[in-house]
Amino acid sequence: MLVVVMAGGYGSGGTGILGAMLGVRRAAAVDLVEKLARVGSLRVLVVSDDRGILLFAREAGCLVWETSEGAFDWLGTLQDVVRAAARPGETVAVMGGCAAPLLEAGELVRVAQAVREGEVWQNNRLSPDLVMWRPAERVFGVDVCRNDNEFGYALEQAGLDVRFFPGELGFGFDLDTPVDGVLAAMHPGCGPRLVEAVAEWPLWRRVHEVRSVLGRGEYADVALIGRVHPVEAERFGQSCKVRIRVFSEERGMKALGRVERGEVRSLVGALVEAVGWSRFFEVLAGQVGCVLFDTRVVLEHFGVQVSEEERFAADLGMMEELRNPFLREMAVAAVSCGVPVLMGGQSLVGGGLRIWRDV
Repeated sequence: MLVVVMAGGYGSGGTGILGAMLGVRRAAAVDLVEKLARVGSLRVLVVSDDRGILLFAREAGCLVWETSEGAFDWLGTLQDVVRAAARPGETVAVMGGCAAPLLEAGELVRVAQAVREGEVWQNNRLSPDLVMWRPAERVFGVDVCRNDNEFGYALEQAGLDVRFFPGELGFGFDLDTPVDGVLAAMHPGCGPRLVEAVAEWPLWRRVHEVRSVLGRGEYADVALIGRVHPVEAERFGQSCKVRIRVFSEERGMKALGRVERGEVRSLVGALVEAVGWSRFFEVLAGQVGCVLFDTRVVLEHFGVQVSEEERFAADLGMMEELRNPFLREMAVAAVSCGVPVLMGGQSLVGGGLRIWRDV
């Protein structure tokens, strides 16, 4: 089987939050490549514009495909890679360098053995970041696809039958935000470079506060807000012995084009419009012991267009880095909340819920 790892676009240089996240993404990508390269039955091809990652991959015995910084044609590059490196009829898997920091390579091999002709396997229906299909040449039946989140659906539209990866954590947790890095590092399946990259982050204090609430064993109330995965939420509540207050909305908002068309609508956002962030968190603190909040839905509801750096600063409560008044108001209210609040993206209320169960 050919495994294509798209491990580029992480940027170069950078200071502060972006510099730290650059280090985290590189660490996660190298850890993933190392895991995959150890399995003799896998042929691993690493696509990147990062020479450090490419050098490591080459030394680990992987094929490499160097790209340039800047605009990146995801589908065109994947098709070129398959044309050059895949064998006729072969099973191919594609994933991002940060798509599976907790993956066990043996799990991938077992799934590959189950893939039949004309099937596409993906780790979720609406926005997959790990996709496997057979035969390799069916990728040429896809005409439009901008990124990995759209690829599973694109192959389905091209006539492949959809199947889903098993429920192992390695297939269900990806790394997009600072809190994802810390959550991954709590898990024994995390690679050593990623653990080292986040070891000194101040965010650990808030994570430990949430862990303390979950460890009480008294059915504490926990709020899950955003693109909450319904199955993971239910298992989280049962395993951690907590009562969950769930508001799940706009799952698949990117893959379904709702973000691009400006169609995202949030009931939580409407509530914030009515009462403001301060009152929202004040009421929340009176009902729950901690909050796990995927804020990206609310930001889209309000049309907040800011840099990745500012989004991460809001997640971390770094007020001095926030220039957008809406983000500042949200971050101040979250930090001032009477209970611990973790903010991030979809993984926080998706695969990340399983990490709390495992640890």
